Amino acid sequence: MGYNTNYQQEQDALWEAIENIGQEICINRTLPEEVSLIELKAIHTALHNHKGNRTKAAEELGIGRTNLIAKIKKYKLALKELAEDL
Repeated sequence: MGYNTNYQQEQDALWEAIENIGQEICINRTLPEEVSLIELKAIHTALHNHKGNRTKAAEELGIGRTNLIAKIKKYKLALKELAEDL
């Protein structure tokens, strides 16, 4: 088998896997909603990891402390509900 044959087989396998994943995923949220959910979970995890220490959580997230505080205010109710679910 030559390089092109192996390459083509690999590409075919990747496209098949992508098609299968696409069939299994059902998108129920918009992109901004999905981004907010990811951000919310990351904030919750960082706060949990550092026992509520906002400075250390912000460092883990790679953002400034004041930026984290603004996001906490933005997601206050959602963070409380997420904490209760865990």
